[in-house]
Amino acid sequence: MFQLSDLYLLAPEISLVLLALVVMVIDLFTKRRIVIATVSLVGLIVPVGFVIAQAVTYTGPRTALFRMLVVDQYSLFFRVIFLIIAAFMVLASYNYLGKYIKAEGEFYVLMLFSVVGMMLMASTGELISIYIALELTSFPLYAMAGLLRSSTKSSEAALKYVLLGAMSSAILLYGFALLYGLTGTTDLQGIAQSFKSFGNGNLMVIVADVLIIAGFGFKISAVPFHMWAPDIYEGAPTPATAFFSVGSKAAGFAALIRILVYGGLWQADLTPLIVVLGVVAVLTLILGNFAAAVQTNIKRMMAYSSIAQAGYILVGVVATLTMSQKNHTAASSGIAAVLFFILVYVVTNLGAFSGIIALSNLTGGEKIEDFRGLWHRSPLLTVCTSLCLLSLAGIPPVAGFFSKVFIFTAAWQLGQPWLVIIALLCSIVSIVYYGRIIKVMFFDAPRKEERLVAPISLSTTITLATAALLVLTVIVTVVLDAANPAALSLFASLLGK
Repeated sequence: MFQLSDLYLLAPEISLVLLALVVMVIDLFTKRRIVIATVSLVGLIVPVGFVIAQAVTYTGPRTALFRMLVVDQYSLFFRVIFLIIAAFMVLASYNYLGKYIKAEGEFYVLMLFSVVGMMLMASTGELISIYIALELTSFPLYAMAGLLRSSTKSSEAALKYVLLGAMSSAILLYGFALLYGLTGTTDLQGIAQSFKSFGNGNLMVIVADVLIIAGFGFKISAVPFHMWAPDIYEGAPTPATAFFSVGSKAAGFAALIRILVYGGLWQADLTPLIVVLGVVAVLTLILGNFAAAVQTNIKRMMAYSSIAQAGYILVGVVATLTMSQKNHTAASSGIAAVLFFILVYVVTNLGAFSGIIALSNLTGGEKIEDFRGLWHRSPLLTVCTSLCLLSLAGIPPVAGFFSKVFIFTAAWQLGQPWLVIIALLCSIVSIVYYGRIIKVMFFDAPRKEERLVAPISLSTTITLATAALLVLTVIVTVVLDAANPAALSLFASLLGK
């Protein structure tokens, strides 16, 4: 039965929708970018306040809207991540929009609506609601890919994104339909209870699992569902590419993990599920890292890098599922490592893309060669970008090193040493292509000698991202302590605690 308290649990999403509508109205009356960006950034204080209030008063998992909405520590963790993404994107995109895209209001409105969908993807406990949240996330992304209206590459990227996105949504919906046919419910807790009575070897369960993995595989750009990423990353506006690389991936993993764990899919037939996810993880790691090593365009390289990062996250997911039937507490350590990895990846990638956006703004270049001698032309930009790239490569002592250590340690302890070995070997390859950019920035002669001064919004963004990365390095245990109950809440909800 609907209650007024349900609106409070949904307050972060409702306030974000209202903010998007306010920005839309303001854009009708003024085209001043500073006003639109300021309202977008300051308006985020309201949903942030609601999330903080819900976290401070948290007493246990709560459901609303006929159990379609689940507010637990897991959803609160991802809500924080998505709001961080939104705030960073408002700052990082400000100068790019004024120079290359004249539809500033459209960009911010589309981004805010997409963030609403992402937050719902992490907070939804029912299949139809997950699908609706997925589409709410995706539709704005399709439009954002095509906002460079004078660019044929941007139009091509938008078209490819729409076609492949529609195909993946259909595949996912068919997987959901099979789950409903098997269990007679779309509620994830109801599905989990139904799977307790299933025996092993049910072919339809395996087919449903494969279809769901394929559908979400597109969102997280996992092999062989990655084909959209390189072309769309290259063709889309650079701020939109940055948003795709962190928002879409984090939302995809948030929903996939909730379905697999909270929905109890591991209870029916675990071995085929682990085999499928394990193969996908290995292919994603190998293709992502080796393809990134031969790229000359920085955005295509970051696309393959993003694919590789999805492989590392999948290693943690596979390890978690391996232990799920034996020990929920041990299995939750794998999810906690995944959550920490996603947080570090989001902050690091936002910082790296802020450097790319700054270079694109200042020079118009998107080739790795365009970074030559950047150290002599913009020391702050070079140092911050380098720290972010080192974190993506997993080089100590930055936070990316610890995020990989936690993932690999959890996977090893939870019975997947072969995945860890492959991931370690692929990490060595990643040092090559991230190191190549750092080498070009510090040791190659610059093409021009004049100094490059990044706009204040981009300087602020990359400085904040780098500072957050360094802070995460110092408070690793604090963040992991926050991720542990978030991970365990998935199992606690499943067990009715």
